Amino acid sequence: MHELTQRQEVQLLLNNEVVVVSSRNKDLHGRTGVVKAIMADDRTLDVELANGKRAFLDVTFVREVRERTQFAKTEQSLGPIANSVVKATL
Repeated sequence: MHELTQRQEVQLLLNNEVVVVSSRNKDLHGRTGVVKAIMADDRTLDVELANGKRAFLDVTFVREVRERTQFAKTEQSLGPIANSVVKATL
């Protein structure tokens, strides 16, 4: 398994939703936005915030917003017909 380079990790943020985690700027902390562009230094992001304003932020000041996932605690059911076919072929 190969690791992503820093440039590749930053490229993955493009067009994704991020949240500002830096507490240096109280006005931006906790706000969400979408990464619209990555500057030539591969560290500075052009982020369009939810309120329509734009901010240029270092990649270390943001975190990708990820949807919560819930893992099933029971075996997944494919429905009565699919389950019968699966059991019949086993």
